[in-house]
Amino acid sequence: MTQCHTAHCMDVHLRGNGNVGIALRGAVLLLSVCISPWAYAQDAFPNKPVRFILSAGAGGASDIVARIMGERLAAAWKQNVLIENRPGGGAVIATEAVVRSTPDGYTLGLFGSTLATNPAVRNDLRYDTLRDLRAILYFGAAPSVLTVRADFAARTPAEFFAQVKANPGKFAYGSPGASTNGHRAMEALKRATGIDVIHVPYKGGATAVTDLLGGQIAMLMATPTAFVQHIRSGRLKAIAVTSAKRFQTMPDVPTLAESGVPGFDHVEWWMFVGPARIPAVVETTLHRDLSAVVSQADFKSRVLELDIETFANTREASQAFLQRELARWARDAKTLGMAP
Repeated sequence: MTQCHTAHCMDVHLRGNGNVGIALRGAVLLLSVCISPWAYAQDAFPNKPVRFILSAGAGGASDIVARIMGERLAAAWKQNVLIENRPGGGAVIATEAVVRSTPDGYTLGLFGSTLATNPAVRNDLRYDTLRDLRAILYFGAAPSVLTVRADFAARTPAEFFAQVKANPGKFAYGSPGASTNGHRAMEALKRATGIDVIHVPYKGGATAVTDLLGGQIAMLMATPTAFVQHIRSGRLKAIAVTSAKRFQTMPDVPTLAESGVPGFDHVEWWMFVGPARIPAVVETTLHRDLSAVVSQADFKSRVLELDIETFANTREASQAFLQRELARWARDAKTLGMAP
């Protein structure tokens, strides 16, 4: 409406100016015709299906969160939200797909903290995270949990440290994979406390849990979604969580920060990102609508059942968080011996 009104005003001023006026009126009219459909297309976003690309496989926590989010957005937008799982490659395959997508807001990535750690632990990336991607909404986090079998001779962090330090190199710990939060958190714990345990990386948490229950490894460091039922049943014991504060679903489990490792804070986190150069008005719409879903009480409760805490953030805070995490892991990956 604004563009048409402007064209009309200019047309009034140009009346009576002969051929020059006719030519200018024609140019203004052509400009308004070109601008108006683009302005309308942005105002009407989305007017076709939106695609979420995930680095996780079907059935995992990220996949479930994406589908819950997609259901609510589809109802609000009156457009389908398509979930596209592209696991493998340490999240690089999915990330590259978002980087290469058209920057129109119709393709978003739902990624975890590997978005910030991959640039620090790999030298084969064909994209630059800050240059090629834009944080839309940082909205969720979960700690890893240091977990042992019920028959392990320790119940508290102090007992755990004493047992492990008395047996250097004897115990093996599992993680969902190299460079995952579980791996990073345990290596940081080793450096902070001087404990000596051997890393056994798995391709996901489920297999690691099976081996922990079977005694092939002595301990596990991972987000609790895959094994929390075994903690509740008593087959496994949670020694401590890796977040700075106690976790909502495990209020009786102490943090490492309060257990002799001050300042310890290593969590898995999730955010929506898009390719750089998404139009500002579309990015604003996406952030607003994603934030509206994250603020819903039933969304929060359903996602908390997956042991993920959710929260609101501005676009600016989300982008600043990503920048801080990239800088943090550019430094910490070298300290922990994970840099290539």
